Amino acid sequence: MLVPLIKAEGAAALFAWLFYRSIPAFVLLQPLAVCLQRNFRRKERKRREQKLGGQFKDGLLAMAVSLRAGHSAENAFEDAAGELAFLYGPEERITREFQRVTARTKMNVPLEQAVLELAARCSLPDIQTFSEVFSAARRTGGELGRIILDTAQTLAGRLEVREEIDTMLRGKQYEQKIMRAVPPLLLIYMDFTSPGFFSVLYETLLGRGIMTGCMGVYLAALYLAERISDIQV
Repeated sequence: MLVPLIKAEGAAALFAWLFYRSIPAFVLLQPLAVCLQRNFRRKERKRREQKLGGQFKDGLLAMAVSLRAGHSAENAFEDAAGELAFLYGPEERITREFQRVTARTKMNVPLEQAVLELAARCSLPDIQTFSEVFSAARRTGGELGRIILDTAQTLAGRLEVREEIDTMLRGKQYEQKIMRAVPPLLLIYMDFTSPGFFSVLYETLLGRGIMTGCMGVYLAALYLAERISDIQV
């Protein structure tokens, strides 16, 4: 993805300018850019997974309603695909995944296998667990409607807890963003209002060593703040 790459290279360029005022420093900071790019990609992947998990929960609820109406599991997937297309649009990934399960069953592929394939493509623990429970229930003749509804309620509970945690942390996260912006903004402000005030920090070996230490402390603070606010549910 280009967005994480652009953001990472932009951050590296900003660090090179703020702490070194040097183009060669931008080249030397490429390992930092690589780490930042991985971090941005991890956040984006986590955001997509949370979104997919919430949509999958809605799909399970639609399936549970269909099963309780007396439809087969195959038809329940098809009904859920139609409901997801209405809620999120036909091009949304979760809609296409449910449609793919329906298409596979129409090609005489066992539904259990199609669901396992769905779990393998999505790579989400909740979907993987559901696929295993669903396959076991199909083999043993378990009550699919109840199993699917219980799974949906479990997912909904996790999502609710995650939303409550996000709500509690949102204020602190805003404060974290403000504090994160203060040091760069302070350097920029001093540079424009008092040109040459920090020249000694960029033109001498000792000054560059001090700025390197400041950058290290700043990055460590960013990492620590992110780890504290990264609560897994």
